[in-house]
Amino acid sequence: MECRSCKGAINAVLNVLRTPEQLHESAARRRVADVLLKGEDQKIDQAALFRRFGGKCFKTGRSIDIRERATWAIDHILPSQYLYPLSVENAALLSREANNAKAGRWPSHFYTNNELIELSRLTGADLNLLASREPIVNRNIDVNACVTRFLKVRERSNLKKRLDDLRKLLSDYALVDQLSPQNKKMLGL
Repeated sequence: MECRSCKGAINAVLNVLRTPEQLHESAARRRVADVLLKGEDQKIDQAALFRRFGGKCFKTGRSIDIRERATWAIDHILPSQYLYPLSVENAALLSREANNAKAGRWPSHFYTNNELIELSRLTGADLNLLASREPIVNRNIDVNACVTRFLKVRERSNLKKRLDDLRKLLSDYALVDQLSPQNKKMLGL
């Protein structure tokens, strides 16, 4: 999963390769993750981001013009698909091409070891987490607050389907144990 600004470009290439079931599962997972993280993202000061990265794409080292918004992206270093919100510690400046190439990959699967060290130095991100070979789900989110946000739905939405998607995500990401007893009971977990 990628942030919304990259979704169109990446999906244009990848969607034709996916089965209908994969498309549905990906969309459901994105919707649930988006709702779980809603309100968790920090507003990123773009000028400060450009200063931090010297006005260059972190991956390619090429200069980027802050005024040409279509040419650059704010990368979730740790992908939102693993429930990492955008924050100062989780934001890198990338060219649009580099961001599309990363496409939600775990940092150690995209960046070199030296780049991971530099990312940690520039952002304050945990180097052990960045260097992990296997993706790690963010367990430092308030799962109960996420469930509360998730349950504030439009009146005409398919609540049963949304609950099924939520239960699956919480189970897949091993977050059920972080739920309050009341939310476990309400969700049938």
